[in-house]
Amino acid sequence: MSVHRVSTSETRKNKNEGRKRFTDKQISFLEYMFETQSRPELRMKHQLAHKLGLHPRQVAIWFQNKRARSKSRQIEQEYNTLKHNYETLASKSESLKKENQALLNQLEVLRNVAEKRQEKGSSTSSGEESDDRFTNSPDVMFGQEMNDSFCDGIAYFVGGNGFLDIDEELPDLQKWWEF
Repeated sequence: MSVHRVSTSETRKNKNEGRKRFTDKQISFLEYMFETQSRPELRMKHQLAHKLGLHPRQVAIWFQNKRARSKSRQIEQEYNTLKHNYETLASKSESLKKENQALLNQLEVLRNVAEKRQEKGSSTSSGEESDDRFTNSPDVMFGQEMNDSFCDGIAYFVGGNGFLDIDEELPDLQKWWEF
């Protein structure tokens, strides 16, 4: 005994044969009505169906499908907006983390320089006062960029993330600005 099975594509084809496609005029009128009222009452659906030459059920299904497509489009737009905002914030966050790390590195270097200056100042037995511009300066304490490129033997490299203690790195050289 052989059983004839109908393929799914044949089933769909048969199902779509009885379907009536909407005309451009019907669609444009339904679109216009959807803009004014996305959930028309039953009486309005009957009037639309009669005016357009459709069954009320076709009109009801068209509105239902249109609402579903509109909601999907709206969700997609909101998702894209949120995704863009997230990517922007993630980028800013990463940038701020890098900036924060650079500032922490500068702060560590400045603390080391300040400690060396204090050690140097306390080890000198002469009555000279140590230069506290580096340890007490708000610009240095908060990691701000210094205005002078060279100050008392310390050079700050703007392109880099550190300081160079000229006295420590080049102890044999006499400071040219001292007379």
